[in-house]
Amino acid sequence: MKPKVAYILPIYEEGTDTHFFYNYLLIREAAKTADIFVIVEKCPKLSFGQKIDLGEAQIYVQKYKFPPLRFLEMLWMCFKLLSSGFRGFYVHYSYYGVLAVLLTTWRLSRQVKVFYWNRGMPWLFKQNWLKEKLFRFILRNSILVTGPESLAKEYVARYGVKEYRVVSNWIDTERFKPDANKKLSPKIVLFVHHLSKRKGVDFVPKIAEAFKNDDVEFVVIGAGPEFENCKLEIENSGLTGKVKLLGPVANAEVVRYFKDARVFLMPSREEGSPRVILEAMASGVPFVASNIGGIRELVPKSLENYLCEVGDIECFQGRIKSLLSDEIAYNKARIEALEFSKGFGKEKGVREFINLFESTDD
Repeated sequence: MKPKVAYILPIYEEGTDTHFFYNYLLIREAAKTADIFVIVEKCPKLSFGQKIDLGEAQIYVQKYKFPPLRFLEMLWMCFKLLSSGFRGFYVHYSYYGVLAVLLTTWRLSRQVKVFYWNRGMPWLFKQNWLKEKLFRFILRNSILVTGPESLAKEYVARYGVKEYRVVSNWIDTERFKPDANKKLSPKIVLFVHHLSKRKGVDFVPKIAEAFKNDDVEFVVIGAGPEFENCKLEIENSGLTGKVKLLGPVANAEVVRYFKDARVFLMPSREEGSPRVILEAMASGVPFVASNIGGIRELVPKSLENYLCEVGDIECFQGRIKSLLSDEIAYNKARIEALEFSKGFGKEKGVREFINLFESTDD
């Protein structure tokens, strides 16, 4: 029998520039071999008559926006799914979703598996007292889905997680596969991420300072709370024209920017196992990134020299310069990154997801 999976998705948004793009792709692929029912909490910007495209998955979009009604609606849907034989629940980030599932399944805890997806380093950025208590309760009463192993152990040590599964982040390597005759000019350093201090976008102008007189261009893609501050810093530092803020670009369209880039820059203060660095490597773009979270487990050991400590501006500047000035080192890094990325393909991600539920179906 096909595994029966209830998947709670916080948001469905066409043309998203966020990691949710991969949730949609995962559901479409997994629904070919599993019976997947998706509860979508929010669905903004969907045109009248337009349908949600999640392949063969069944879909229910929540009707209520008022939090108490929204939660009751979620409870009702969880009861219905349980009565329909669903014994595997997968919740991506949603507090509403996982609390509703835990409440409706607690009497069946031995028969039901509740998986809660969370990556990152939440201990670095504390929430308010209530959210912190809820977060700890969720982590201790569900099966955490995270990765890599080093990050999972941090959750165990810091939050008392009782059970977890390590599931790889993955990408569609074919989609990012570089052109065989890729030209290596102009010299573009690319940043693609949420524009926040967590992702280190405020470091970009400082790093770019060392390239004022060089034929190097920094391209920043993304949206977020630091957009205006970054724009102001660029102007005040005389970097207008040197650092370009392009705003958000849909993940479906971002491939062409990777294909044009020479170096990928990721000076984050916090990361779990970021897909964006996998996208860069699969595009044949060497990286210079922070040595934080699970990044070290996502890159070849031979390229660990291109990891810098958080906030070490001189390291970032020096590593970028070495890649742009040494063609032999650049080509070596490019080939090794490209080859390593092949181990994080879509097939692996879908297989690991389906394997979570192999013993949950009746």
